[in-house]
Amino acid sequence: MKTFIVEAGGHEIACEWVNKEGNPNFPYVIFLHEGLGCKKQWKRFPEKFCKANDLRGLMYDRYGYGGSEALREERTPDFLKREGCEVLPDLLNKLGISGDILLFGHSDGGTIALFFASCHPEKTAGLIAIAPHVFLEDISIRGISDSVKAFEHGELEKKLRKHHGEKTRAMFEGWTRVWLDKKNRDWNMLEELERITSPVLIIQGDRDNYGSFGQVENILEYASGPSYALYIKNCGHFPHVEFKNTILRESKTFFETIRKL
Repeated sequence: MKTFIVEAGGHEIACEWVNKEGNPNFPYVIFLHEGLGCKKQWKRFPEKFCKANDLRGLMYDRYGYGGSEALREERTPDFLKREGCEVLPDLLNKLGISGDILLFGHSDGGTIALFFASCHPEKTAGLIAIAPHVFLEDISIRGISDSVKAFEHGELEKKLRKHHGEKTRAMFEGWTRVWLDKKNRDWNMLEELERITSPVLIIQGDRDNYGSFGQVENILEYASGPSYALYIKNCGHFPHVEFKNTILRESKTFFETIRKL
């Protein structure tokens, strides 16, 4: 499918439909990329996921990423909440997507999915969050610090430039600075989790260098709706890449459960 541009949240956002031939009686599924990612980095996973579940989908580059408008200001700790509670609803409205939606988010995208579900429970049919962050922990700080070192040495910057081009440095520094700023160490979204009433599946690898099982445990404790956890052994921060078939299978089971509710 071709990329198209939509103005949402005050910025130009690059979007792409997935499996438009999916069942029109099912909700759209929205794919939300990670903190250094973009829609291209999902590769063929959204297509496989949508076809396996007969779903129509949408993936997009958030402001500052990929084919969307370049970041032009400093990030603040509430940028993930704004993406979930304000920008995504605006994008859906501009695209004419009404009714319930399904959310599939990875890392920061998982956190954004949780924020959307907390702010708009009436629009959320269910969500899958892979390695989301609901509070800032030491392992997250170490993982981000290691990313800064890799970027400074050049290999990570070269890899990211393939997807973000001239936006790369602004995107990377905007993301790392906000989380490495000591003033933001108390950031969390635990209160917001209590407003989530939709079914939630949280997927976490045991070798994730950005987050621990504590993230999952807090979601299971605070979320008000039915919540489930899938822990994957010998898995890092990208379960949908490292254990693609497992994620496709378990996700299908999850959505079949939702349809029966």
